Amino acid sequence: MLSMDELIQQLEDIRNAASDVKKVPGARTIYLGAGWFSDRQIETLLASYKALNNNPTISYVHVPLLNQFGGQAFDENGDFNPDFTWAVATYNADITAIQNTDVTLGVITAGNEDSGTAFELGYAAALGRPSVAFFDGDWEAKPINLMPAIGPSSYVRSTDELATFNFMSIATRVYEGKII
Repeated sequence: MLSMDELIQQLEDIRNAASDVKKVPGARTIYLGAGWFSDRQIETLLASYKALNNNPTISYVHVPLLNQFGGQAFDENGDFNPDFTWAVATYNADITAIQNTDVTLGVITAGNEDSGTAFELGYAAALGRPSVAFFDGDWEAKPINLMPAIGPSSYVRSTDELATFNFMSIATRVYEGKII
């Protein structure tokens, strides 16, 4: 598994590499909710971030991991031991970011769902804001909980779809797959 410093560096490299992508007028801002606590989640986060940065309908992608309070990113295997002050400040920063972006995207990985991402999608729904889920993995073998399946305005099933999805005109798409 990548170290936290390596993951952050890869995210910054992706952002810098996409700086030449021509954006359409009125391109949207995105809050990218995704876990980074397993190899699969990290792989999907990096691929999603790359696809979103290369999508011409997106002007900015907010990644919570790149915006942790005090520059201290939580790493289950690291030395940083977050305290209550860090937790409250990070939570408030994430809530503010969801409020300030146009669309919330939640990456939901089959069999390895991140509860924080589910909350972020729910919070966007409570605000009446558009949300899109990226359902990654085999959802027939590992059914999804009904809340993240039903809650988002639309969904995609691949990073190729993320790269071309029109975030300026989000077409409703009803989840088709097993739910629990």
